[in-house]
Amino acid sequence: MRAKIIFISLIFYLTNLSYAFSANFKNYLELSPCLDEYKSFTGYKNKLNECFKNQGIELDRNTIKLIEKKSGIIDNIIDLKLPNQEVVIEKKSFLEKLKNFEKNLNETLNPDLDKIAQEENIFNKPSVFSDNYNEAQNFSIDDKDFSKLNRHIKSNPKDIYALTEDINFLTFEKGYLSEFKRQELLLNIYNSFDPLILSSLKPNKLVSSSGFSGTQIGALAVAGVIGLSGGGGGSGGTSSSPATISFSVSSSSLGECDTGITITGTLTKSHSSNVNITYSTAGTASAGADYNLSSSSSTIVSGSTSASITLTPINDTTNETSETVILTASTTDVSTTGNTQTTITIYDYVLKCNTTAYSEDTSVQSTITGRSSWTTVDQSSNNVHPYELVNLHKAHSFKNSSNQYLLGDSQTIYVMDDAMHNNHSSFQGKTVTMLDTPSTSNSSAQHGTHVASIAAGVISGTTHGVAPDADIVFSTFNDNGTAQASDIDTARTTHSAIVMNNSWGYSQGCSGSVCTSAVEWSELVNDASNNGRTIREELNNSTMHAFGSHTSTYIDALDNFQNSGVIVWASSNYVNDTDVSVMAALPAYFNGTDDSVDLSDAWLSVMYAEFTGTSLSGASTSDFNRLGNPCGAAKEWCLVVDDKQIGAAGYIDSGGTSQYSTLNGSSMGAPQVSGMIALLGQAFPNHTPEQLTDRLLASANNAWFTPSGNTTFTVHGASIKHGYNDTWGHGVPDMYAALSPITTSLNPLSFGGGGGSGGGGGGSSGGGQIPFAQLKKYPVSLSSLSTSSSLGNAISKGLENKFTYAYDALHGGFKVYISDFINTEHKDNQRIKVSVNKELENLRKNKINDEVSNNLLVGEYINFKNEYNYGTSITLDIPNLAIQNALPKNNFYINPFLTENKGMGFNQRLYLNGNDLLISYNNSAINPLTNINKDVILPIETLAFSLNLNNKNFDELSLTTGFIKESESFLLSKSSGAFGLNNNNVTNFFGLNLNKNINNNSSISFNNTTGISKLKNGNNNFIIGSSKVLSSSFEVDYQVNNIFGKDSFNFIYSQPNRIEKGDMKFRFIGLSDKNGVIPYEDHIIELRPSGRQKDITLSYIKEFDSSLRLGLKTIMTDDLGHFKQDKLDTNFIFTGSFKF
Repeated sequence: MRAKIIFISLIFYLTNLSYAFSANFKNYLELSPCLDEYKSFTGYKNKLNECFKNQGIELDRNTIKLIEKKSGIIDNIIDLKLPNQEVVIEKKSFLEKLKNFEKNLNETLNPDLDKIAQEENIFNKPSVFSDNYNEAQNFSIDDKDFSKLNRHIKSNPKDIYALTEDINFLTFEKGYLSEFKRQELLLNIYNSFDPLILSSLKPNKLVSSSGFSGTQIGALAVAGVIGLSGGGGGSGGTSSSPATISFSVSSSSLGECDTGITITGTLTKSHSSNVNITYSTAGTASAGADYNLSSSSSTIVSGSTSASITLTPINDTTNETSETVILTASTTDVSTTGNTQTTITIYDYVLKCNTTAYSEDTSVQSTITGRSSWTTVDQSSNNVHPYELVNLHKAHSFKNSSNQYLLGDSQTIYVMDDAMHNNHSSFQGKTVTMLDTPSTSNSSAQHGTHVASIAAGVISGTTHGVAPDADIVFSTFNDNGTAQASDIDTARTTHSAIVMNNSWGYSQGCSGSVCTSAVEWSELVNDASNNGRTIREELNNSTMHAFGSHTSTYIDALDNFQNSGVIVWASSNYVNDTDVSVMAALPAYFNGTDDSVDLSDAWLSVMYAEFTGTSLSGASTSDFNRLGNPCGAAKEWCLVVDDKQIGAAGYIDSGGTSQYSTLNGSSMGAPQVSGMIALLGQAFPNHTPEQLTDRLLASANNAWFTPSGNTTFTVHGASIKHGYNDTWGHGVPDMYAALSPITTSLNPLSFGGGGGSGGGGGGSSGGGQIPFAQLKKYPVSLSSLSTSSSLGNAISKGLENKFTYAYDALHGGFKVYISDFINTEHKDNQRIKVSVNKELENLRKNKINDEVSNNLLVGEYINFKNEYNYGTSITLDIPNLAIQNALPKNNFYINPFLTENKGMGFNQRLYLNGNDLLISYNNSAINPLTNINKDVILPIETLAFSLNLNNKNFDELSLTTGFIKESESFLLSKSSGAFGLNNNNVTNFFGLNLNKNINNNSSISFNNTTGISKLKNGNNNFIIGSSKVLSSSFEVDYQVNNIFGKDSFNFIYSQPNRIEKGDMKFRFIGLSDKNGVIPYEDHIIELRPSGRQKDITLSYIKEFDSSLRLGLKTIMTDDLGHFKQDKLDTNFIFTGSFKF
């Protein structure tokens, strides 16, 4: 919006309308960065440029050069009426200023206190009878002078430096202007200073192609640039220049489930006829599949200034990487400004719309294991159900935020087998796609139907599969390798199968249907060696129907399938064999090294075995019977399940009834693992097939055997080792472990931070992406944020229901709610403490008729003060003297600026023009007095200045300012890990203390402390930074004595430190895509708490005689800890003291 306003102002200027292009400093605090502490003319210009940039106004270098370096002009503009006909002179030389500074510094640090004492004598003070008493009183600047100065600087902006110098001279050199008046003057002239008028004073170049002068053309060019930066110009201007159009988008990125973004064409002013806009798209995203455009064109009708279309993403179920839409706008009706092309990124499964984070629902597990279709699967007499051996019942109890259980929804399992009946009741209601025409299962041949049912049979069947909601694609294994390759490609490209199940292989020594051995991998290796061939060459000469002349085509199809799916192979069923079958071990040669093709990425083999023990906990190899081939050459990708006597679908009889049967072998184990891959694919849509494979292997239970080697699984820089055995491979798959974080001490479950600092708070939320390898990791167990009472419940409320993802050693993303890591137990810390013993002590010590000063300084263990109490001192284990001078009378609360820095303090007390100035520094981490700071949690450094002013209107008046630097905290909020803060969080604070004795019996005091903080966190974690944060506290104390004889009444109204204004930016990472690119989203939350703690303390003490006193106190608290509450918290205490 700011850019639009600037655009209009420039157009107005070109048409000679009177429109101001000045800044809008709301107060001197905003202006002070321009003016304070510049050391040279160049320094002044640099600060001016930066200050106006913060106001959204760019001053180019040539414009700033026009500001003149001079002074002594103010008395030519207004009549100053200076005493003794003085004039404002040119600025003193550096040497002169240095001499004056040395003189003043010497007088300040080494004052002649005897001389000052003489001057302060009341009889030596100037009076109305003094000759020079009225000189300074005659000097004043009125409203007319303000107007003259404003008009001058508007017409002569090059004099801005000169007026600044003159006003400072009158304030600091002569003392004729108060600081308040100085700020008022400067605020006025800087709000009248017009950079555009200054810019117009630049030398101009003529442009021959235009009838406009160079100045006009230059201004138009600036207008165009500024209009573009805001995404469009203003409307309704009266300039005669032709309308132009610019284009803007509401966001450059969005998630699949977002509502959409708006693309808008905006005219600088209305046009006399319709303006037609045409939009075209390109990029990696597909229109109609990944997004929809509301229209490919829009029209800005005559008299209007804008028209829009909408791009809406399609939240599909395909697991994709992030995709882009390149959108191009064009029109021939008017000229365009700025870019006409933009790139929009559509994130797949980003944080804001991800529904794939599953958590365990233990309440349904007994229901799952009690189903008849579950119990019927186990047809053995063993103790443990095959599904429960792998914790499938726990996996099925996992559900997401939409209450969808983990059953394989939206996953497709490709089964290559034979003897299949796709109309069996085990497949009722699911999609079963037949790629060819395999034989139909019957009472004697039902292998394919049985295998498919174990993988994905529905829950409503007599038995059900591992992934009962998955769909099935089926083809026969009886075709040659080329035909099989075609089916494999179709399952991959057309049906997006997540896994390919192969429960078949090659046998030998056969007599009819009875064979004695599988074709083992070791036999193929020996044959190749004996024939002087490579494995590929040996397969090229093989009579196995998948190979021979089909070898290359077949192997390439398997390799390509691994780009999107996992391949599972049965190991074969010959217990006397010494190695795994040839098909299950293909990656042993096709590994990218021995051959250019690498099949080792996403390949699993499953052996034939049974578990006879009572529990895997404490089991050993004696609890397993190996009934088929050992893992052997496939040991690094091999798993063990119980696949003996498995009940599943069989065939449909002549009467049309679906029959179920029991079969044995690794053919029944492979579909169990294929179903597990489908479940993991649903739970981890960001995982590649390789990651799914690694997750199942690395989480397998291998505690029951002695490993013979280790496999290191590495994903996007994260890694973990897992032991395997030559016979048993990696062990028994554990679905519960696979769905849980897989970690080690070196690779714990970790949050991630990154994407750059992102600036502080303020502005709007945004997002982006970062590669996983660049992610800075923070262990979840070490991450927390304990918010201080200054923030109340602001952060916990602002981040309610916000979540992020933590990643394990295999790059598995786990949904975690941020609120679980935020501690707000500080709430009671600001409760006003009530102690009976303390109240009794106060009752006994209270001297009703005495005046008590608030200005008592304590804790000076070492001092080097002179007889007038001025000089240096050291405080220990207590706030420094300048801070003590700022403490409220009662000091009820923990205050980040006043109470918590109790280390060693270095203090200097100075005499300054009749006032006391305290300069103090202390560091909470240094305290030689005790050991309490040895493990200090909140290291704080404080530099403070406190001035006690002699003022006839108040008995005590002190002004305090200073800085605190917190390390690893912000306004006392403690953090660690992913919330960790840097070591340089600075707050500028201001304090005011007033005390007034109204009469002999009553007094009133007031205390206020205000802090201005800004957090810029450079730790690349959840907390990016904050805007300027304003916080404050106050206390009002009124005491009156002798109302009814000897008594005392005290009223206190107070508030602990509370954030009044400001926000904080958080950055949370989402679920990565398959390339390891992680999206992040920024959230900006307001730091002002929901409530405001206010305390009213009323106390009354009555002295009846010298021996008897009674006291009554009540404390009423509203919104304790700045948490909004519906009722008051009230406490009463009654005390009495009797001497005898």
